[in-house]
Amino acid sequence: MFYLNDKNYLRYQKLYDEVKKHYLVLNKAFDSLSHYDMKNYEEDLELLRILDQIAYRFSKLQDSTGKLLRAYLTLKGENVENLPIIDVINLAEKFNLPVDKKFWFEMREIRNLITHEYEEDYGKIINTLELIKNSLQRFKEIIEALR
Repeated sequence: MFYLNDKNYLRYQKLYDEVKKHYLVLNKAFDSLSHYDMKNYEEDLELLRILDQIAYRFSKLQDSTGKLLRAYLTLKGENVENLPIIDVINLAEKFNLPVDKKFWFEMREIRNLITHEYEEDYGKIINTLELIKNSLQRFKEIIEALR
């Protein structure tokens, strides 16, 4: 049993709110993206700002979700503080959370892709954006399961 003023619960709630914010802003950025011609990404500074926002928010979403999973499992009585993320993911699966190793490491690979400069490769930008957009439903499921 935990109490609303318990430090672990307060940390969990803060992380939950952070993850939800990153998710909502990322969705809004994708909505904004639909108004732009992606072929102009090098000249259009507003489009470039949105692409930067997507890269930043996705990185933060993936990172914060990992922290939130740890906080959730801590509330469930698990000692996950020093566990590698792979063990945290395996444990989260045992709690029937909609996350698995394959998804997690695909998201980490996408995060690594968007942190490197690829501004000259239009195809790579479009492909990475599609991967991120396609991952949002799964992040939504994780957020809802952790509510």
